[in-house]
Amino acid sequence: MSRTRRILLRGTATLVVAAAASALAACSSGRKSSAPPHTHATTTASPATTAVETARATAPPKAKPHRRPKPAQTARPKRQRRAARYQVPWRANGVSLVAQARNRHLAVYARPHARHAVVVLRNPDGNGTPRVVLVRSRRGDWVHVYLPTRPNGRTGWVRAHAVRILRNPYRLVVRLRAHRIVLWKGQHVVLAAKTVVGAAATPTPLGMYYVVELLRPPDPNGSYGPYSFGISAHSNVLKRFAGGDGRVGIHGTNAPWLLGESVSHGCVRVRNDTIRRLARVLPLGTPVLIRT
Repeated sequence: MSRTRRILLRGTATLVVAAAASALAACSSGRKSSAPPHTHATTTASPATTAVETARATAPPKAKPHRRPKPAQTARPKRQRRAARYQVPWRANGVSLVAQARNRHLAVYARPHARHAVVVLRNPDGNGTPRVVLVRSRRGDWVHVYLPTRPNGRTGWVRAHAVRILRNPYRLVVRLRAHRIVLWKGQHVVLAAKTVVGAAATPTPLGMYYVVELLRPPDPNGSYGPYSFGISAHSNVLKRFAGGDGRVGIHGTNAPWLLGESVSHGCVRVRNDTIRRLARVLPLGTPVLIRT
C-alpha cells in the first residue's frame, strides 16, 4: 500500500494519503462508502414546638382563640446540578500545548514516578502519522496528557524528556444541539459552520478530545468528502465499525442537504469547503471540545 506523508507540525496536520483501505471513523449514514474506514471524561427541617397553656384553678376556663392551622412545611426542591464543566487545556490567550513523541514508542504511566507503563503508544501510529498528544498540564519532569484510547477522556503521564512540546493557537468547539462547529485561533473566531452530528441511537460523545490524524479518502466526492480528521473520541455505542475501533471523525460529506440534522453514526460532518479550510490550518493535537 503506497502512502505519502507530509509533516507540518507547526502548520497543518500530518496528511496521510492511503490508496487502499485505511480506517475511517464510525460516521457514515448507513450507506457503504468508497472511502476507507478510520482506525482511528440536604437540609432537614426543625420540628415545630407546641405552646403550653396555663389557667388559674379558681378562674373559669377561657375559650381558646381560633387559630388558623399553619401550613405544613415542605422541603424546597433541590436545585438541579449543572453539567460538569470540562477542564480545558488551553490558556487564557487560547494557546494549548501538544507533545510530540521523540522515540519509536511513547510510554504512558498512571501517575508520575510510577515504575511500570500502563500504555505504550507506537510512533508513528498504524497509519504512519507521527504520535502527537494533547497536553493537559505539567508537573516537574512529567507531562499530563490526553490519550487516544478508550475509554473516552482517558489521561496519563509521560516523561518530559520523551516528548517535544509545541504551541498551538487553534481549537475546535462542536455544539451538538445547535449543529455548529466553531474554529478559534487564540481569542478570535475564524470559522463557524453547520454540521451533521450523531443520531439518538449513535450519539456523538461529549467531552474534551484532540486531533489524532488527518486522512485523505481516495474519492473526494464520496461520503467522507476530501478529508477526514480522526479525533481521540470513540463511539460509546459502536465498539467496532467498518473494520475500525469506532473512532469518531470530523469529515466532509456528499449529502450537504442533511446539514443541521442528527443522523450520523457519531461523526461530525461539514461541507467539503469547510473541511478543506480546516485541513489547511489545523495541526495534530488540536483540542476538540464537544458539548451539548
